[in-house]
Amino acid sequence: MVLQFGFVTIFVVAFPLAPLFALLNNITEIRLDARKFITFLRRPVAERVKNIGIWYRILNSVGKISVITNALIIAFTSSFIEETFYKVFISPDGSLNGFLNFTLSDFNISDFPGDLNILSEPDTSVEYCKYQDHREPPTANNKYEYKSIYWQFATTCLMFVFNFTCLVFIISSWICWLIPDIPKSVNLQIRHENHVINDMIIEHELRKAKYLALNEKKKKGARLEDTSK
Repeated sequence: MVLQFGFVTIFVVAFPLAPLFALLNNITEIRLDARKFITFLRRPVAERVKNIGIWYRILNSVGKISVITNALIIAFTSSFIEETFYKVFISPDGSLNGFLNFTLSDFNISDFPGDLNILSEPDTSVEYCKYQDHREPPTANNKYEYKSIYWQFATTCLMFVFNFTCLVFIISSWICWLIPDIPKSVNLQIRHENHVINDMIIEHELRKAKYLALNEKKKKGARLEDTSK
């Protein structure tokens, strides 16, 4: 179950249907385990514990790791941040017109190494080709170096990761505070039981004190009778 929880939460952005399949698998597994416990196995010995122990920390750690990994997947493997960056900072009309050319850089095929230079091939009329990256053109002094827009985009991705993780952690902490570990009705019942137990203890101590006082009184009366005789 912990392995399944880890795979589902850490890679949910890459495969959004994973939680649905995990739910169906768990429902089937619960019914199969119920039939197994009822018909094929002896009744398990119950053991009372306060919580799930170390598994809570493991699940909590996996949940925090999944938030960071999902933020990194959204920022660096999808085009969501890049498209949003282009709409806000590059596009003059806030649309995606020209976005494809923005993601491509030029490469002069004459810059290939000698054994890979395709200019030696016959009937080659292509001089430039494009590849997906943000680098300087071959006509620049620092050709094929990263453009300043690349570092702006990388900074935007890191800011998104930071803001996304902080937002998720704040929302999860707020939900944990909003939904208590012990429901209010159960907490009231526990307080009522503690109050009843305290009353019973006090009543028992009073009876014990009265019994001891009565015995002490009887012993004193017996002593007085002995001295009078």
